[in-house]
Order: sequence, then C-alpha cells, then structure tokens
Amino acid sequence: MNTSTAQTAPSSVPSPDHLLDIATTAARAAADCIRSLDREHLAREYKTSSHDIVTEHDRASEDIIVAELRRLLPTCRIVGEEGGERPAEEGALSADPAEPVVTFYVDPIDGTSNFAAGLPLFCVSIGVAVGDELVAGVIDVPVLGQVFTAADGPATLNGREITPRSTNKPADALVLSGFPGQRGWAEFPELAARAQPELENGLSAIRHLGSAAIELAYVSAGWADATFLASINAWDIAAGFHILRRAGGSVRTWPGHGETGQPDFLNPAYVACTGPERLDLVDRVFEEVQALRDADL
Repeated sequence: MNTSTAQTAPSSVPSPDHLLDIATTAARAAADCIRSLDREHLAREYKTSSHDIVTEHDRASEDIIVAELRRLLPTCRIVGEEGGERPAEEGALSADPAEPVVTFYVDPIDGTSNFAAGLPLFCVSIGVAVGDELVAGVIDVPVLGQVFTAADGPATLNGREITPRSTNKPADALVLSGFPGQRGWAEFPELAARAQPELENGLSAIRHLGSAAIELAYVSAGWADATFLASINAWDIAAGFHILRRAGGSVRTWPGHGETGQPDFLNPAYVACTGPERLDLVDRVFEEVQALRDADL
C-alpha cells in the first residue's frame, strides 16, 4: 500500500519575525537620517491645504525606506504616503499565483506638521500585511528614542515587553485624538458641534498629539486609554493596529462610504482602546459618523 502523501512546496513568504526585522531595518535607516537633519530651517509645501503639509524630508525618508525594503525583499508590494502603490519588482514575484503578497504600508514621517515646527512628536511607521492580514509593525519615534514593535509575539517598546492593562472608565479615561478636527467639522458639522462637548464632558481628558501612529503606540503602551479618528489612511495606522492588538488592546473600525468587506486597517474610521474594555460613549459617536456616511450613499 502506498502511504506517501503529497508534498507541499515551502512558502516563499518570510515569517512574521523576519518581516518585522525587515521593517525595523528600513525604519531605522530612515530614523537615523532624520536625526541627522538640521530641523531649524525646514521648507514646507502644501498638499491639499495648510492642514496637509509635506517636506522634502518626507520624500527622502520614504526613498530610504523603499530602497531598504526592495533590497531585503524584492517581491514585496509597498504602499507609501508620498509615492503611492509600488508593486513588486518585475520578475521578482513568486511563480505560485496563490502565494499571498507581502505589503508594507509606509508613513515616512507621520506628524509632519510637528516635524516641520521642531516638535519631537513625529515617527516612522511601517505596517506589514501578508495578503489581507497584518502580521508585523514598527513605529520608530526618532528624537524621543522610542521604538515600538510587534510580530506574532508580544508587543515591545525598545525591546521590552509591553504589559497589557484595562481601559479605564470614561470619567477616568485620558484619550489621544484630534477628532472631529478640520475634516470632521467640514463633513458633519452638526454632529461635530454636538459630539465635541459630549466627549469633553464625558471623558477625563482629550489630548491631540498630531500623529495617529504615535497616538496608537502610546495607547498600546498603556499611557492613554484610547485614540480615535474618523478619516485616516492605512499607512498611518497599519503598524499601530497590529502593535496595539499584540499589546492586548482592542480596535473597532467603520468602513466609511459603503466600502464593506475590506481589511479593517483600510477602513477610514476607528476607535482603539488600550484594553479589551470599550469606551461606549466614543463608539456611539462613531456609529453616528457611519450612519451619516451611509445616508450620503
């Protein structure tokens, strides 16, 4: 009797730990460059408005990251804030069409307004997905010397495991968010006018750091109870979502204008908490945000 079994070819997709090493190496290269800059005389440009700026160093940082990622994993797909989507290098893809694609979601400098003003609250953020699943992430805060990482083990800060904690009740909760912000006031002014005082009165304190990635990292570390935004891009939050979940936190997302069925890190609205407990007050506001967007369809 033939008892042999069919052999499955080994996957060419690196392990989450290996992917984290690649992302961390690329982030470190960009962070080293950023630390060497003279930030006293930075020129800025405007993308869509004075609320959305970019500097030459955002592009240079992304170029450094892309070069490192291409060197270390030519088969990867890269989605960056400045350069958009870059597919795998021609001829580098696996011969197996069923093999999932590794995608790096890159924000070369998250918190550009802070960076351009000389504040230290900015970071390099790289999230890694295999197919539609996040598997690794790194958030490197260059000036403050903070490096948050996670793969398929515990989340760490500068190599030390982050200890999970519970989310405080709303009256004791410190949250990090710029919601509703300029975009929220423009999109749903009536809800913004009602929600802002409701959140300020119902929560202990609200602070806006100017970097979604850093806010997610600090919630992951247990330094704040929650963070939330209604309009965001994957490169801002992919790394932070993964790190926060590996640290014991919880994330809810909303799909926006009918974009259902996509991975949650591609959704535009989220509420992330440091523990499994939720801040129902905030979740209810974001249910209203989604209802308004559904009504516009």
